[in-house]
Amino acid sequence: MKIDKTDVAIISCLKDNGRISNNEIAAKLSISEGTVRNRIKKLSDNNYLKVKGLVNPNQITEKQVIFLGAKVAVSKDLEKTAEAVSILPAVNATSIVTGRFDLIIEVFLEPYAVINFLCNDLAKLDSIVSTETFMTLKNYDKWI
Repeated sequence: MKIDKTDVAIISCLKDNGRISNNEIAAKLSISEGTVRNRIKKLSDNNYLKVKGLVNPNQITEKQVIFLGAKVAVSKDLEKTAEAVSILPAVNATSIVTGRFDLIIEVFLEPYAVINFLCNDLAKLDSIVSTETFMTLKNYDKWI
């Protein structure tokens, strides 16, 4: 599937306000509501778009956004390891990256729970050989 300028415009409207109605999007873009509805369904079905509620992590004081840099033992296991990490309960996102780490893992946890995540959840994955933890102090324009 290729997305066009109409798809991009619909995504942009939803990015600004995920609760905007299809009728409002249609009016903004001068297209029919049915077109908007069908495009959103097609984008969602093809894994281009997911509409969901997000929270400002700065407002939830008992938890913290934490980034972990992780090294994977064998490069051929990179995608398999990234997929396994991404389904762990505390993980918001996992990215394969360049640089000194193979993966960047974003979690949203109580600060004291990081050790449990490292020793229990992440340690079950034998392919991860080392990690480095980056605790955020304040986030700007970050929603999870």
